[in-house]
Amino acid sequence: MLQIGTITKTDICVAYIEGIVNPATVKEVKKRLESIETDSILESGYLEDFIKDNYWTPFTLLDRTERPDKVAGALLEGRAAIFVDTTPFVLIVPVVFSEFLQSPEDYYEGHDYIRPFRWFALILTLSLPSLYVALTTFHQEMLPGSLALSMAAGREGVPFPAVVEALIMEVTFDLLREAGTRMPRSVGQAVGVVGALVLGQAAVTAGIASPFIVIIVALTAIASFLIPNYSASIAIRYLRYPMLLLAGSFGLVGIFFGFMILLLHMASLRSFGVPYLYPITPAVSGEWQDVFYRAPWWAMDRRPRLFRSPNVRRQAPGQRPEPPQKGPAGQDGGDQGEQESSES
Repeated sequence: MLQIGTITKTDICVAYIEGIVNPATVKEVKKRLESIETDSILESGYLEDFIKDNYWTPFTLLDRTERPDKVAGALLEGRAAIFVDTTPFVLIVPVVFSEFLQSPEDYYEGHDYIRPFRWFALILTLSLPSLYVALTTFHQEMLPGSLALSMAAGREGVPFPAVVEALIMEVTFDLLREAGTRMPRSVGQAVGVVGALVLGQAAVTAGIASPFIVIIVALTAIASFLIPNYSASIAIRYLRYPMLLLAGSFGLVGIFFGFMILLLHMASLRSFGVPYLYPITPAVSGEWQDVFYRAPWWAMDRRPRLFRSPNVRRQAPGQRPEPPQKGPAGQDGGDQGEQESSES
């Protein structure tokens, strides 16, 4: 337990499981918290800015959750949780990027089919508007003839270049989304849905936007909702704008360089010393069983290695269920033979 804030004296609790967590992680968490000198801590977000490794990044380097099952699962993996009095949101450290595409419900279902779609939605959210701009501006020869003619007919009369058209529609849809979030629940959903339909149709009718860009922006917005973590979803949503500018300036080459810069930046990030893209890079293929899909529980018998837990064994190995052996040498075969002999 700690107290931070010379005026509020807010109670802070650092929670961990001794024997599972890496002692160096707990020591670093306490060191960063004890070095904070401020008047008040009113919410866990105050602490996040003080203790995260890199402030100048759009990505969140700590996980925030109000679900007890998620916090318990993180503690059992060898992480630490930071509780702040008066707020239900708990900070979890360290974190890696792949877990922002995971949902607690993934571990309660027999098979996890949705996680690969989340990775696809992530790529779609980042690249779909940029691809539309690049193909319509620089690389028309890559489109099928009928599709290129249809897109050209749809853009006939639009006074803006494709990149400006895409930026206008993206900003409009983001404004509608934020307006729907801030308004009362009963009105907010109607504003988001009806406003998008009305403005999209009005923009097409007025010749400000083409029907294709409305479809592209709508698909991008739907794909962004597949990202379970709100902070990660915001970061991905706003990274579309520099990708759009690169596509409008350099085409597919700009998109390629944008992805390269983004990956290099993410590879340079750390969360309490843990690489942000772990276990993708550094590549630990044995731990990909909980990245792009969720393996059965009996296959995940070890905790993540990079958290350096003293107790890496989560459960006994080799617990895969096997069907009963049948045949002359098996128990079932013997029982069947005895039944046949009794019937005869």
